[in-house]
Amino acid sequence: MKYLPLFPLELIVFEGEKVRLHIFEPRYKQLIKDVIKENSSFGLPVVFEKKLEGTGAELGNVEIIEKWSGGELDIECKALSRFELLDFHQVSQGKLYGGGIVKDISFTDNEDKELKLRISDLLGELYTHTRFEGGKFPDPADDFPVWVHKCGLLPAQEIELAALTSMAERQLYVIQHLKNLLSSLSAVSEMKHKIMLNGHFKKLSNPL
Repeated sequence: MKYLPLFPLELIVFEGEKVRLHIFEPRYKQLIKDVIKENSSFGLPVVFEKKLEGTGAELGNVEIIEKWSGGELDIECKALSRFELLDFHQVSQGKLYGGGIVKDISFTDNEDKELKLRISDLLGELYTHTRFEGGKFPDPADDFPVWVHKCGLLPAQEIELAALTSMAERQLYVIQHLKNLLSSLSAVSEMKHKIMLNGHFKKLSNPL
């Protein structure tokens, strides 16, 4: 267990993920300046529907990318690990920002190559189906955190995914999610096709 300065956000972050944040509140500007001065880390507890979820990610390797004239900061940092939030203090002693006691959650990086290929195939189907035009195509060959936010997961699903403690479990979760999503998209496309046929001459074959 350890004590971390905390920056609650509606954001789910996975191990190894690089995160860019725009810091504008005085309390969090103070937090980031303290972290950089002490070469330390801070916690990002997940907020969902205006409530702390009790889990989050520890972020380190903090670097200021840009300083704005109004005092705002653009920073980049990296998720070192995920944690369970045991105790939260709204304000740390002598500081503007809060903090809390956290416990690291162990994670097994047992990525399965076959599952990775399956995810790649399903993502290809998804983006073909939706005619994805959002710039660079997400590549599952990249590390997991690079593309996981681009496979159509809802926030609640990302929270469930982050709670899994092995990469293989997360891969299986994503595969099932993509299968369900593709099934739903196919059903919608079929419904649209049937609607388009209303009022049109239909070419029917003899079932006999």
